[in-house]
Amino acid sequence: MSSHVLISDPNNLSSRYSNADRLGYEGNEQDLTDLIEQHLVAEEVEIIDEDHLDFADISKYLKRIPVREADFVQLYHRNKMKQEQIAKLFGITQAAVSYRLARGIKRIQFLRTIPELEHDVFVEELSPSFCPQDMEILWRMYETTCQSEIAKLMGLTQGRVRHRFFRALQKLTDLIAEEVQEKQIFLQALKKHKKPVKEIEQAQKDLENCIDESKYAKYRVVFYSISNKHFNILHEVSLPQFKDRGDSQIMTID
Repeated sequence: MSSHVLISDPNNLSSRYSNADRLGYEGNEQDLTDLIEQHLVAEEVEIIDEDHLDFADISKYLKRIPVREADFVQLYHRNKMKQEQIAKLFGITQAAVSYRLARGIKRIQFLRTIPELEHDVFVEELSPSFCPQDMEILWRMYETTCQSEIAKLMGLTQGRVRHRFFRALQKLTDLIAEEVQEKQIFLQALKKHKKPVKEIEQAQKDLENCIDESKYAKYRVVFYSISNKHFNILHEVSLPQFKDRGDSQIMTID
């Protein structure tokens, strides 16, 4: 998957850095937070055109959306069945099929904008800095984006889940900020001791790239994206009108 950081024009990026250390941070924590937010944003991808959709481009995301919606997306976009035919097959209305198709595509569109995470790597990189409960909340949020579902699964209140999630998100920002500050201090030390120009230039480059290249960057992109108007986007809501009309059963289309 391609990078999920916003790449700026080098000239525009450099203009935000001071002449002394070329980092646009003068000791104000908010300035550094703003700089991190400018760099770490969800990937901008082309909006899915449902009328000219290449099924191969979205097939890998089907395992992350509700099974029924995945069935409908496959039948409609891969098998080229009409909505009326799908409705008849599942014993529901054409309107219900249309709603679930649209919802499934919306979920896939969200998934296309964030990095894919691997659980083993997630544990390796974050467990030194986060407690087991916060680790579980973060991973479940990645899988479900639903605070109420996580609260139920973990036996916590939804308020506690929300509080710890946002605290963990802030900690990710703080960890990236610490990396920036360490590289800034290192660069200043090189200049103070008049180290070779090449060594200073390399440290300068490392400083300017450290936000984008931080091991925490992809995690902040994912969880900030969820917190920014994407709560519950992967959560399936069972509608009462679908019960006992073919929509209460799971049927995977191979």
